[in-house]
Amino acid sequence: MVAHAATSSLEPGRRPIARGREVAEAEDIYREHPQLARLLRTVFSTLIVGYREGGQLKQYLPPLPPYLHSFVYLCGDDEIVEFSRSFDFLSLLVEAGGPVPAEELIAATLRQLSLAREDRRGFLVAAGKELALLLAGDLHRLDTILRKIRA
Repeated sequence: MVAHAATSSLEPGRRPIARGREVAEAEDIYREHPQLARLLRTVFSTLIVGYREGGQLKQYLPPLPPYLHSFVYLCGDDEIVEFSRSFDFLSLLVEAGGPVPAEELIAATLRQLSLAREDRRGFLVAAGKELALLLAGDLHRLDTILRKIRA
């Protein structure tokens, strides 16, 4: 899952300037300023919370890191439902460190996963129960996450 994204200039110390206040779509900005595609870069940080091996989903780190030039695709609703049948991946998120607080990442992940479910509220309640087990000794963190995942 994407844990952080940032767009910056390719030139160190140079800050990007927002453009396109008067355009209707993002593509129009690049048509009006074609140099932007060569001046900016977007960097994504990801957190691996599972992988598929032999058709079976595993909710833990793979034995090897992804290849340098691996491709990333959005999961479809069917894959999201299949993956989120278990909450084993939550322990990886609870311990996650990085530029985004783990509580925000957990809440955003659960809200996004819930969108693929027919019973969104039931899914979030089940996730909350699992988090209560994982964070039994840290009620402040648990409360922070639960307040952010209310459906």
